[in-house]
Amino acid sequence: MTSSPTRRTPPPTRATRAASVNRSTARPIVIYTSQSVDGTSFGLDPESQVRIRNAFPDVRISTRHVYISHDTREKLSESINRFDKQVVSLLTGLSAGQLTKKFIVSFRDPRSEQEIAQLVPEPKVA
Repeated sequence: MTSSPTRRTPPPTRATRAASVNRSTARPIVIYTSQSVDGTSFGLDPESQVRIRNAFPDVRISTRHVYISHDTREKLSESINRFDKQVVSLLTGLSAGQLTKKFIVSFRDPRSEQEIAQLVPEPKVA
């Protein structure tokens, strides 16, 4: 019985890596968001984490989940709007401004995948 040789793909070239980073920027960074009785939970999608690491190799992501407790019951959209930039920074290791230069950030319901809110680049002031 003979075995066929294993086919190995060559390591990516600099051009291939650049092309893959450019393709990855077309998809948003996804942060899953859910609300409980006393707070809001935010979690970074694992695929988004990989794309952030590819686009920003010097950044170290150490947290994939953040929970913010509230004193009062508020709508999920209000919670996201109050904490969106801080949550992005905690989960990604980047400021919201740095991240939105390359990606749109999509806050989504983890069950339905429906987008609840979006963080986009701030308009440039002329």
